[in-house]
Amino acid sequence: MPLDETHREKWMGVLDGLPADQTPDPENRIKNEANISAFLGSMWLHSTIPEVQGVSVAELQMVAVQYFVNRADAYAAASLATLADLADSPGGRRAAVKGLERLVRLGIPAPSWYGEELVLDACWEAGDVYGDCRTYFMSFRAPSGDFALSYTVDYSDFHFDMVSTCGHHPDIEELLGPHIERNSFFHDRLYPPRRCEPEEVFKGTFRSLEDWDIFCVGGDASKLDFSFVSVRALWKARMRMLPQLEIDTSAMVKPTDDEQALRNGAFLMYLITGNRKLDEPHIKAIDEMCWFHGFNGFSVSPVSSFVFLERYLPSKYEPRDPVVRAVRDLMPDFITWAANVTDVPIEAVPHLEYKTGQYLKGYPKWKKKDPEIDRIPRPRSL
Repeated sequence: MPLDETHREKWMGVLDGLPADQTPDPENRIKNEANISAFLGSMWLHSTIPEVQGVSVAELQMVAVQYFVNRADAYAAASLATLADLADSPGGRRAAVKGLERLVRLGIPAPSWYGEELVLDACWEAGDVYGDCRTYFMSFRAPSGDFALSYTVDYSDFHFDMVSTCGHHPDIEELLGPHIERNSFFHDRLYPPRRCEPEEVFKGTFRSLEDWDIFCVGGDASKLDFSFVSVRALWKARMRMLPQLEIDTSAMVKPTDDEQALRNGAFLMYLITGNRKLDEPHIKAIDEMCWFHGFNGFSVSPVSSFVFLERYLPSKYEPRDPVVRAVRDLMPDFITWAANVTDVPIEAVPHLEYKTGQYLKGYPKWKKKDPEIDRIPRPRSL
């Protein structure tokens, strides 16, 4: 849908709707970046929902540049200086630079922080030991003031990844603090923030910035966490300072026939050693459990247990199928065995066993097979 005058007037009205006493101090770089990032996030959100608008982000950013050029005051100059860094498209950034140069020629100076050197200070990550959740942090140094960002993604091979929360603060310790406190309390399943390489931050977050449809509930952008929408432009701009890696996002490692046979056999031997009595449905259940948990490397976690029990099995079996009953019988043993043969830390196994046990209470809970609920294996973001 092309940009028309109605759209233009709407966004001009949004830009003009901020009361003068609520506009950021032009000399405060951080507040201006947070303000423009939130506005760009709103533009991005609307441009990615065709039934709402369907206008490209690049077109909308040009509207913003035009608005600030016409406003022609110190706040407009600071906003254009910010857009020159945060705008999604190179064209938008170039237009912002030209707009700011025009204001300077009119006698409206650029903010003192414009053009200053921004230096990446350090990167951190925190999360759970199962690989279901990661929070990344970046801190920056600049003459006008330091700045830090946080970015949390919940990952899953078979479910919808979620950008669950983001944040920004001048002091990196304020962002790290809650994670240090919480993760130390739940040390059996969470690890406290630790330094990491910029490449790790890039690999862990770059897909969510573009492939938003798999990083929100059911591909519905309106359900994205607002903190992500408001911080997205800032995070994207700072990502441009990181090493730009070539990553194959389509790569998905399926278990080979040999790997499947080895895992099936290993788990079967574990059960036989424990004198478990097995019949044909149990053999099929073993195959299902080992196959499902074997994509992109063999692993188990609370999230994979949930998706296997509540999204995968209901898509293939009626609730009274003998295979479902066999899974219910063997799942606790499978989780304990799989955790011990993978890299799940020993102190994290009890929580994994507990969560899986909770899912199995009263199992199965579905009334009939539902193929639509299936979660198709896909490349993991992490």
